[in-house]
Parts: sequence; C-alpha cells; structure tokens
Amino acid sequence: MRGVRLLSLRSYLWRNIQQDGGTISSRYARAYSSELNESDKHGPNDIKERIEELERTSWNLYPRLEQSLRSKAISFPEFRHLHADLANGETRAGNTITLSGRVKSCRVAGSGLVFFNISHDGHQVQGLVNLKRMAGSVTPDQFKQFYQVLRRGDNFSITGHPHRTPRGELSIQATEIPTLLSPCLHRLPKGLSDKEARRQNRHVDLIVNDQEVKTIKVRSRIIQHLRLFLLRQNFLEVETPILASVAGGATARPFTTSATEFPERDLSLRIAPELWLKRLVLGGLDRVFEIGPAFRNEGIDATHNPEYTTCEFYSSYATLEDLKVMTTVLFGELVRDLTQDIPEASGLLGVDFDKPFNSISFIPALEQAIGRSLPNLSAQDAEASLLQIFSDMGLKVPTSPNVPRLLDALSHEYIETKIKAPTFITHHPSCLSPLSKSFIDPASNQEVSARAELFANGRELVNMYEEENSPFEQRRKFLQQAKFKGPDNESVIDESYLEALEWGLPPTAGWGCGIDRLVMLFTGAPRIEDVRTFGNLRHVVALGRKA
Repeated sequence: MRGVRLLSLRSYLWRNIQQDGGTISSRYARAYSSELNESDKHGPNDIKERIEELERTSWNLYPRLEQSLRSKAISFPEFRHLHADLANGETRAGNTITLSGRVKSCRVAGSGLVFFNISHDGHQVQGLVNLKRMAGSVTPDQFKQFYQVLRRGDNFSITGHPHRTPRGELSIQATEIPTLLSPCLHRLPKGLSDKEARRQNRHVDLIVNDQEVKTIKVRSRIIQHLRLFLLRQNFLEVETPILASVAGGATARPFTTSATEFPERDLSLRIAPELWLKRLVLGGLDRVFEIGPAFRNEGIDATHNPEYTTCEFYSSYATLEDLKVMTTVLFGELVRDLTQDIPEASGLLGVDFDKPFNSISFIPALEQAIGRSLPNLSAQDAEASLLQIFSDMGLKVPTSPNVPRLLDALSHEYIETKIKAPTFITHHPSCLSPLSKSFIDPASNQEVSARAELFANGRELVNMYEEENSPFEQRRKFLQQAKFKGPDNESVIDESYLEALEWGLPPTAGWGCGIDRLVMLFTGAPRIEDVRTFGNLRHVVALGRKA
C-alpha cells in the first residue's frame, strides 16, 4: 500500500523533471533554489531520488496518528513549563512524553547519536536520539536508516524522557526511533529573501521565516480584540451579503459577476457592508458590527489591494463625539494588549496612543497648509477654481479630476501624510461624504459633513460619521455623487436603500476601520501585501497559474 501511494505521486512530482538527467524545472524549486546552501542544492532528479530513498525504508510514510501516542502528547510550551526545574544533566526517566513538529535542523554526531530540533507553533525543542539509550529495542541498522532518511522539513514525532543537557538546554531524550509523520520531498531552504519567490511559495515562506508567522498572529490578535471590545459594548455581530445587484456603501469601481440562477443580471461584490448594516439598525438591531472582506476593482499600491478586510459598526442614538471617545478607548486598550503580550507588535514605536488625540478641521487645516482660501465648494465653478490652485502651485492633477478627487489629492499631499501622532481630521466637505449628515460650518461658511477620520503615521486608520437618515437629503447626495461619476466611480442610486430610509432610520453613528492598515501600523510593515496572509491580488493570481 505504501509503494502504491508513492507511485501515484510520481506523475505529479516528476512532471517537470527532465528524464535525460537534466535539472528540475519545477516552479517551486526554481523559486527558492538560490536560497539553498551549496550542500542543499537540488541535483539532477533530486525529488525522484528522495522518493526512492523513502521507498527503501520499511516505514509507513504518511501514517495516521496513533491514539496511544496522543495520550502522551503535550504542547511545546507545556513541556517547557513542566520541566523548567530540571538540573543540568538530569533526566526524568519516569516521565514519558511525545512531541511532534517539523525538523528545523539536524546533526549526526557519530554512528550512534543524532541531534535534531523540531518546531511547532513558534516553539522549538531539541531531540536527542542516542542508540545506547535504546539498546535492545533498536538495531544499529534501524538507527542508521533513521538518520539517513532524516531531513530538514520532515514532520516527526519523538517519544522519550524530559532531559536537560550538561550545557543547560531542555531537550527530549528519545526512548524509541522517532516516527516520520510526513516527509518533505523538497530541499528546505535556510531562508527566503526574494519577495516574489516568497509570495509564490507562501507555504515555504511561513516554514522558514518566523516573522511572517508572527505578523499573521498579530493580525489575528487585533481582530480578536476588536470583536471582544464591541461585544463588551453590547454590539451584535452579524453577516451581510457579499454579492448583490448594487455595490453600495462607498465610492469606488466594483467587481461584477453573474449567477447561474439569473445570468441576465449583473451582480457586484460589495464595496462596503454599510448599507446592509444600516438596514439592520432601521429594523431594530440598535448596535451591530461586521468584520469581513470588501472589494474595490481598483489598482494595487503600498496601502491598497482590491480585496481588503474591514470592521464596521453602527450604533443608534449615538453622535460623532461618542464615536471619537470610543475610538480613543479602543486604541488605548489595543496598544496595551498587543505590546504586553506580543513584543513583535513594535511597529507603533513613536506613536503614543495614551495621550489625548489631536483634532483638526479639514478646511481650515488645508487652507493654512496651502496658504490660500478654498473656493465655495458648492458653486458651479468649484472644479475650475480648484484646478487653478493646482496650476498655481505646480501640482499634478489627478486623473478624471472633479471636486472630490481634487480635494482628496490636496488633503493627501498637505494634511494626511504630515500627521505622525494620532489625529482626528473632522468636518470634511460634504461632497466627500455622501452618506454622512451635513451642516454649514460657521468657521468656513461651507457645507461640511459630521465626519471624522483618525490618522497616525500618515495613514488613515478609522473613518466615522453621523449617518444621513433623511431619504430626501440622501437622494440629493446620491444625485450629486452621480455627477462626479468617473472611471473608478460607477455609483448608481440605490433606490431600495432610499425606500428603506422612508421607514425612519433613527439618528445613527457609523464607524469603519481597515484591518490591513491597522496591522501595518502595529507591525511596521511598509506594504499591504506584507500583512495579508497570501499577499496582494497579483500574488494570489500568480499562485493559481499552472506550473
């Protein structure tokens, strides 16, 4: 049976090995061969030779875990905790345990002693396999077969006694030949540094680069903290549709697809869950939140990916000031949680979330930065006036310019990127926030939104506002938004949402946070693909290509 299983793998594993003795041309081998030491380099037909080497053994190469061994199994942290008091040179012969993990390094010291380190879930323990300690139950030939097959990357379980070496290293002293649980058929590189090779061989990258695993753990911890914080505030977690006929909730170009059930209709992947969540508030679910994916059919850069993860919550009878207070508390707790328990969350060095957050108003801050007053942004000639400012200041005009795009470009250049300490930018021009309530700001005499964004280290972390609940004002703002329609703004008027507003949405405040950018802040990652499990969309598409 064992031989049949390996033979069945051959058509897959040998698909790119030249049978005339040439070298492996497998995409996976190519990607990381440059990272191998000379002694580890792929030779001709290396995988074929590895399979034949394994076939010569009498082992079951992919065994089921035996329950009798599972009863002795403990975790690596538990092993270190229970036996931390072992003295140098001491062995607890009365205590038999089993540890399982991936071989990270191995060393043969003569014909009767093998050292190898196994790793599991970020923890590593040394295994000692001494033929003399197993005399009578293991023959020299069996021991030789073990160390000849043992390779970095293999998954092994080792059963034995807790032992501390004379040099003080806590180890496990094998009482029987370690069990191969699954072999690694490739040569495992010492590390991967080439970014494209890492993204296209993500499983290998995670095996050899511990920092990548730590980033995923920080991301998980951040999501857990957000969820628990909101649950403690009596919010209800919900799931809303990802596929719908209209991709509302934000200004962006959506992904479109179709369904077998009604192929004549175009469907869109959601840009944001906002409109769905507000329908739930309207229906009487006063505090709701969702953590999940959203999609924008736009470009890829350091902080943008077409697929991203958001956390959004909506609370009835709440104000913008309520949300700002909640945000301050949330980030203070999050920072303490991460820095106490996860030292790797070091990216926020130099950003102090314990001090009161700064707050600046959009229009006065921008006017001060550019040294001139903004035109009346509701006037017919507002776009021409803004373009004149760009011309006078020698600024690059964004593609498909309109009032929102021009204001956004000015804000990015003169306000957002200059912010280091946590700062709320408030009272954006109403044309930038069509789903927010608006009012005339007495300081600037412009129509502005009841909105705030939290920035730190030059990056947006949170967006929040008081929701527009008038169906009449919302229709007016949808129509205004449609006038600004461009190549990446295929906005349509969502009549079903306007009809829902007619039933009376209570005063509601909404809050949204991009999980990816938050993880970038806490890990110091420079690009969004560094904090997503499988990189950006370009890397995900590359993974799906045929070898």
